[in-house]
Amino acid sequence: MKIDWSATNYHAARADQARGLIAIVWVFVGVVILLLLLSSYSISLMSVGRAYVGGEGMWSKAQKQAVHALLRYTLDHQLRDFQRYESELAVMLGDRQARLELEKPAPDLAVARQGFLQGGNHPEDIAGMIHLFRVYRQAPDIDRAIAIWTEADARLDQLIALGGRIQASVQSGTMSPAVTRAYLQQLEEIDSVLTPLEDAFSSTLAGAARKTRFALQGLMFAVVSVLLVAAYLFSRRLLRQNANFQRALLDSETQLRGMLQLAPLPIMIMRRKDAVLAYANERALAQFRIDAQAMGACKVDDFYVRPQERTQLLAAIWKTGSVRDHEVELQDSSGGRFWALLSCQRIDFAGADCVLSTLTNIDERKRAQQELHHRAFHDELTGLPNRAMFMDALNRTQHRAQRKNGVFLLFFVDLDDFKAVNDRHGHRLGDMLLREVALRLRLCLREGDLVARLGGDEFVILVESEERSEDAAAIAHKLLGALALDYVFDDKVLQVTASIGVSRYPHDGTELGELLRHADAAMYRAKASGRNTFKTNTPGS
Repeated sequence: MKIDWSATNYHAARADQARGLIAIVWVFVGVVILLLLLSSYSISLMSVGRAYVGGEGMWSKAQKQAVHALLRYTLDHQLRDFQRYESELAVMLGDRQARLELEKPAPDLAVARQGFLQGGNHPEDIAGMIHLFRVYRQAPDIDRAIAIWTEADARLDQLIALGGRIQASVQSGTMSPAVTRAYLQQLEEIDSVLTPLEDAFSSTLAGAARKTRFALQGLMFAVVSVLLVAAYLFSRRLLRQNANFQRALLDSETQLRGMLQLAPLPIMIMRRKDAVLAYANERALAQFRIDAQAMGACKVDDFYVRPQERTQLLAAIWKTGSVRDHEVELQDSSGGRFWALLSCQRIDFAGADCVLSTLTNIDERKRAQQELHHRAFHDELTGLPNRAMFMDALNRTQHRAQRKNGVFLLFFVDLDDFKAVNDRHGHRLGDMLLREVALRLRLCLREGDLVARLGGDEFVILVESEERSEDAAAIAHKLLGALALDYVFDDKVLQVTASIGVSRYPHDGTELGELLRHADAAMYRAKASGRNTFKTNTPGS
């Protein structure tokens, strides 16, 4: 039966459609703005998290340098070593000052900022660090990290007290061999407690960064899903309106095409019997780079990068009648690939069983996710993996070695007198030097080896190797030789060496913390023996 509509009803229906389109457009605009704000805020949080990890790296380095200087002062009684100890101690005390001030009900932010500056943190990062501490103080992972920080400060008090006792003994001339040994043992005990706390702090912040990233990604995915559902419902509404236009204008197919052209998303209709496109709106034609004349020769199978995904998708549609928010990689007629969220619904079109599909290009979201992941697990200055990624890789390597009875080597690399480079030539040249050091380290290693920057001028290398001590020596000599070559920047020529500590799994331990401590201790023995050399964990090496 045919039903004729008056012109008034026709124009009223078109006006309703136009208003609906305007509403949908504004919803899309609002969602896009919300996604941009969420992405910006998540990147900001990740940046602040990296700042805290970097600050922990400077705290850790200052702690090790302070212990080392106090150890030398205990042995040699040189005033310059005690002054070096006090200088490194000031870095840690600055961070503690910031924490204690921020824990007050009404903190003085200027005092907190001064503390972070004294702790060596970059001035541009401090506002974000204060914001993260105050806003997310009660979050479980942040609260755990601050608790670890507080515990480390308690150990710091032990170090300060011990330093005072050592100074008093040296000045009073009562430093006997037995007293010296007792002080050295106490220093070692304090250092052995602080090192795991530093690793736990970095690990906790890395976990918080991952949870934050997953939460924000989930939120963005939920927003996009709502958007797609709205788009799908709107498409269904267009189809229902088309039925009215069909009765009014006796040309259902023409009117349906007209309405779908107005949709804000690419929409396609595929015939079930031959998988050929029966219809595609202008946005779909543009997305897949096909023209209207060639549309009838296009099969939907050609748009899927992985044909098996298309087979699984169609099976789900025929079984349930629809599919919502299916993430799939597609390609256009020229082979250009892109990611899309696809929603499909079975419909009758032009007397045939068909599938109506709406899609949203999510390439930007994919790139944002990849960028967030890269920023969370890589050092911004050198592009190397950071502490969090290194610890994850080290953990996986340990499990693999346990399963296969394998071995691996850890190299702890620390530049000699890097602070002097910064003091003499400025941080810009220091950053250029660190990037060049990172490049040389990568070039010295095999493709499967891992080099990471822990912070400051500290690098660590993971090498899966045969169980031969000469492997470690050969690699260490290669690294030292590469790093000792002249560094030429503009009109300046720098000569920088490094000290390297080596530990081997399982020869030097089966626990990750133990291996890192041994490599770190070996590196300090290399520094104490004259620098520009390497030491293994083997006594006397």
